[in-house]
Amino acid sequence: MKISSVTNAFLKLLFAVALGYAWMPYASAHHGWSSFNTRHAYFAAGTVTYVRWGNPHSEVRLKVETTKLPANWKSRAAPPGADPASALATMNSARPYGGEQKELRLVLAGPEWMERWGLDRALKVGEKMEVVGFLSASQDRELRPMMFWLANGQGVWQQLTSLPQQPESAPAAPSK
Repeated sequence: MKISSVTNAFLKLLFAVALGYAWMPYASAHHGWSSFNTRHAYFAAGTVTYVRWGNPHSEVRLKVETTKLPANWKSRAAPPGADPASALATMNSARPYGGEQKELRLVLAGPEWMERWGLDRALKVGEKMEVVGFLSASQDRELRPMMFWLANGQGVWQQLTSLPQQPESAPAAPSK
């Protein structure tokens, strides 16, 4: 059976449209930095209670156990692969997470990017981690880390694209 060029073109168009719709769930699930308030960075530490490792973003839930910045915060090195200026601005902006949520949903980079930044495995439930990042503009329980650290001290960078607004420095702690 011979297919006309018009029918062939129509079938190609139909296939392209169907393929486009197949990718929609992935595109709509993407969280760009523009949906997060990058004016202030927040610090939280705790225990991982849930892990979904995959694309376009991995998701981790963190039971918040402390929000106090570590004593060595000002001297802590940025994770490997970090943009030095972005890392410094974020760390200088970090303040204790003061929200009411006892558990935060962390939006992390996908596994391929994590591996490029030195994390070659999925995170695990029960694992301890420290995060510094930005709260969602629409969901107060969602935080997108700019970087995080595991219990063994390994830091993992998370920024692939530029921020819509550079973070402001946190107010200086009162002198004693």
